Amino acid sequence: MESVFFDADGDNDLDLYVCSGGVEYSQYSTDFLDRLYINDGQGNFQLSNQQLPVKNTFHSSSTVAVSDIDMDGDLDIFVGERMVPLKYGMACSGFLLENDGKGNFTDITKTSANELQEIGMITSALFQDLDDDGDDDLLIVGEFMGVEIFTNESGKFVRKKDNSLRDLKGWWNTIVPSDLDGDGDIDFVVGNHGLNSRFKASKDQPITLYSEDFDGNGFIDPILTFRSDNGQDYPYALRHDLIEQIKAVTKKYPDYESFKNASIDDIFSSETLKNAGTLKANTLESVLLENKGNFVFEVKPLPIMAQFSTIYAIATDDFDGDGDQDIVLGGNLYNVKPEVGRYDASYGVFLENQGGLEFDAPKNGKGFKIKGEVRDMDITDQKLYVSRNRDSIAVFKFN
Repeated sequence: MESVFFDADGDNDLDLYVCSGGVEYSQYSTDFLDRLYINDGQGNFQLSNQQLPVKNTFHSSSTVAVSDIDMDGDLDIFVGERMVPLKYGMACSGFLLENDGKGNFTDITKTSANELQEIGMITSALFQDLDDDGDDDLLIVGEFMGVEIFTNESGKFVRKKDNSLRDLKGWWNTIVPSDLDGDGDIDFVVGNHGLNSRFKASKDQPITLYSEDFDGNGFIDPILTFRSDNGQDYPYALRHDLIEQIKAVTKKYPDYESFKNASIDDIFSSETLKNAGTLKANTLESVLLENKGNFVFEVKPLPIMAQFSTIYAIATDDFDGDGDQDIVLGGNLYNVKPEVGRYDASYGVFLENQGGLEFDAPKNGKGFKIKGEVRDMDITDQKLYVSRNRDSIAVFKFN
């Protein structure tokens, strides 16, 4: 799901950590163990026998970030859990792993970052010194999550409570740091679902996910709903899809006519819904977070060209050589249900920095155009490398 090269064992070569995730296996499968490959200094990698991220448990992980969190000279790890297989909507956890300096990692989440437990469905995270105190703080985003900030207080991570970004609940896919306004502090670009779909969300009319074993068969039934103008939540699922998951709906709604105006409160009893878990999303725009200092950020939606499809990959650099940071974006999502429609409207987006955090999207993209499901980007030696699902890596030269 994600990987990172870093010097895990302090021998001055790069080792490799790989997140193992997905929903194809049982939540108790060893296939979900993350992998640490140790470099022998000659470019040969050997799999560590450590059970990662946590001993004797298995987690579908999605993101990894490294930093010397305790300032002891070695690199420690944060790992984010994406979801529990067959239990979509269940709160997942982040894990903080302390390095002993030799590449052996110990889970210190309970003692050093207890609030990471069951924080949500994590998709992306990064370390960044937000308060200029010399140590790295932690930012986390995820699905049905806000932008969470954990401040590093002498190696202990504390969830920031007076953080307005916590209320910005989105379907966030990725977060990337960059000083976009040239003022010396770090701003952030955050990729979301976008605005070009049947899904709409706002604070007054959020998307709500109800998760509960509604039919009592031992499996979680996640039901996605939209808020109508009348204040009621209605399922996105068509009647036949809902029946396929919960057979009892057939008896209550024998035909489409009887089902067409049924809200979630009509379909299930108040007692059943009271026991259901609920998650809300109130924004689907991809955004820029302008750093105002002292953990205060101003939310600025990216231009409309950046909202045409899902955003999974972001890179920033001075692509046009004019002295400021520009942005490139990629995304799309093909394998979705027909009634939703696949997300394929992005051919890559180049956002040219005009100054003052104003960005323009040139029609020709200054040569940046790419098809497919973009999932990651990296910049090396004035080249932009773009990876795509089931396709080759694309390489763009700039400057």
